[in-house]
Amino acid sequence: MDNLEELQKKLYTEEKPVLPPVENTPIPIEEPIAPPPITEDISPSPAIWKRIFFGAGVFFLLAVTVAVYVFFRGFYAFRKDRVEIKLTAPSEVSAGETVTWKLRLVNKNETELKDGVLTFQFPDFSQPVISISETDQFKQSVLKQTIPIPQLNPSGLYEREFKAVVFGGDNFERKAQAVFNFKPSAGTIVFQSIATFATKISSFPISLNVESSSETISGENVEVKFKLKNEGEVAFNNIRLRLEPPAGFRITDTSEKLSEFNNVWRLESILPQEERTLVVKGTITGIEGEGKVFRSFVEGSEGTSWKIYKEASGTVKLISAPLALDVNTNPDGITSARAGETITYKISYQNNLDIPLANLTLKIKFDNNFDLTSLQPTTGLDISSKTIILNRDNLTDLFGIEPLEKKEIILKIKVKNNAVSGAKLPVMATIESTTKPEGLSVSKIFSSQDLTLEVKSGE
Repeated sequence: MDNLEELQKKLYTEEKPVLPPVENTPIPIEEPIAPPPITEDISPSPAIWKRIFFGAGVFFLLAVTVAVYVFFRGFYAFRKDRVEIKLTAPSEVSAGETVTWKLRLVNKNETELKDGVLTFQFPDFSQPVISISETDQFKQSVLKQTIPIPQLNPSGLYEREFKAVVFGGDNFERKAQAVFNFKPSAGTIVFQSIATFATKISSFPISLNVESSSETISGENVEVKFKLKNEGEVAFNNIRLRLEPPAGFRITDTSEKLSEFNNVWRLESILPQEERTLVVKGTITGIEGEGKVFRSFVEGSEGTSWKIYKEASGTVKLISAPLALDVNTNPDGITSARAGETITYKISYQNNLDIPLANLTLKIKFDNNFDLTSLQPTTGLDISSKTIILNRDNLTDLFGIEPLEKKEIILKIKVKNNAVSGAKLPVMATIESTTKPEGLSVSKIFSSQDLTLEVKSGE
C-alpha cells in the first residue's frame, strides 16, 4: 500500500504539459461533378441483325430436325418409307379378258400400324369380279373397293388379289390403283402409301371387215357389207358401228336401221362367237380413177362419249365405163342454136374392155322443141316417144364392137321455127350391151350421157 502511494506521487506533477502548436490549414473546396454528356441512340448495324436472324434460323432448323428425329425415330421408331405397297398384273391383255391384280403390303417398321384402310380403284369401264360378301365394300363406287385393315403388326404382311373384266379398244391403257391410309400405333397422323399398275389392251376381239366390189363405174349401184364377229369369250354391250361413206355415195337401202345422220348402227349386245352383218346399198358417182373409201368404226360407250375401239375400211375404184358414150355437136362445143336452125350431132361409143361386146342397143331421145320430121337419117325413129332406137336389127354396127374399138353416128335435126328464145334443147342418149363378162364388177354394160343447148334469138 505504501509503495503504491509513493509511485503515484512521483508520477503526478502540477505543471501542464506543453503541447506543440497547431496550424490552421484551409480545407480545399472540391468542384461539383458534372453529369455525363447526353449521346444519341445508335442502332445495331445490318450485319449484326443478319447474324442474329441467321443464328435464330439455324437454331429453329436444328430444333425442328431434332423434334422430327425424336418423333419419328426416337419416340415412335416409325418411318413411312418402311411401309411398302406393291401392285402387279399382266402388262398386256385382250379386251374382254379377266385381269388379276396381286397386292402385297408389308410393314417393315418396329411398331405396329393401326386404323388402316385399303382402297382399290379398278380401271375405268371394267367389270369387277366380286363375291356376295364383298358387296358392302363398294359403297363409294362400283369400281372402288374399300377394305378395313385395323392392325398390321411389325414385319406384318398383307396380301390380296383383285379381279375384273377389262374393256377397251386396240392399244388402250387401263390403270388400277391401290391406296393404303394408316396411322402409327402411338400416333394420330394419317399416312398414305400408293401403288399403281397400267395394263395395255393389245387387241379388241370383235373383228370388222368391209366387203364390196373393188371396181365400178360412176353412176353404178354398189353394195357394201360391214361384217362384225365377236371372237372373244364374253359379250360386249353398248357398242355401235359408225360409217363414213365417201363423197358421191348416196344410200338407197340398208339391212339394219341406221340412226344419227343415217350412219350409225347401234348394237345393244354382241355375244361370244356371234356374227352380225350390215348391208348398205347405194349409188356412187365420181371421176374416173378415183378411189372411194368406205370407212367404219366400232365404238364403245365410255361415260358420255363414244371411243373408237377398232376401225376398218374398203376402197372402190372408179374405172372407165366398159362401154363409153359421148354426145357432142359437130363442130364441137356448140352451146346454142336459133329457131329453125339445123344442128348436127355426133354420137360416139367405145368398147373400153379387152374383150368384144355384142348385141348393142342405142337410144337417143329428143325434146319437143325439135322438128322430128327433119331428122336425118330416120332409122329407128319412134315418133310417139320422140326416140331413136337403134340395134342390130336396123344398124349392123350394133351387132358388136371389138376391144378398144370406137364408132360414131351422125344425126341432123332442125329446131322448130316457133321455138322460144331461151328454151332448152336437151338430147339424152343411152347405150347397152347384153354381154356379161366374168369378173366384171358392174351389174350391166351400160352408159348414158346428155347434152343441152339453148335457143337464142334470131338476130
